[in-house]
Amino acid sequence: MTFTLPIVKKMQIHNLDLGLGIDAAVIQEDVLQGLPFQVQTMKQVHGSDIMIFEDYHEDEIGHDAIICNKPGVTLMVKTADCIPLVFAGRGIVAVVHAGWRSLTQDIIPKTLEKMIEMGCTAEGMRVGIGPSLGFECSEFSDPLIEIPEKFHWAIHGRKVDLNSIALKQLADLGIKNENISHMNICTKCDEGWFSFRRNGCKQRFGTIITALAD
Repeated sequence: MTFTLPIVKKMQIHNLDLGLGIDAAVIQEDVLQGLPFQVQTMKQVHGSDIMIFEDYHEDEIGHDAIICNKPGVTLMVKTADCIPLVFAGRGIVAVVHAGWRSLTQDIIPKTLEKMIEMGCTAEGMRVGIGPSLGFECSEFSDPLIEIPEKFHWAIHGRKVDLNSIALKQLADLGIKNENISHMNICTKCDEGWFSFRRNGCKQRFGTIITALAD
């Protein structure tokens, strides 16, 4: 199984190099306006429930991750400050929406653990992380109350290092650092990306991954 992205024309695309060729990408466009190819998205609710893909449909139940082991299916997560992630391993792909609430409800380890149950290995897992709110812009009203105690190590004053939480969760599950492609772009600072924190925008960019049979 190889991992690739659909052919997209007239869109600003940033490839996430997972070491398997062109396998995942971030689309710097308002994906809420529609795409020229079929994708499976989800109703993102800042929780920790996971959808297992069976067939394309318009999801009405809240999920913050999708896992798929079927070839030819494109998954997409929509974000504008939250952390978008894609996973690939042994013919299985996933997308994850990790806003701070989902992140601290362990959406990342829950997704990876489910993928491992389905046949992946942590050692062979590839992960891509798209643009999201950077540490300097991640100010909370009262992080010691809002953020669960087990993540208080990531609090610095009123700021929370959300990306460090995500990276530690990946490392704790055995994901190799060299298998992680991290764009490390702050959506609020970089005006080329949509950011709810910057201007309350309703646009969203998309992070996608597709599994294709060899």
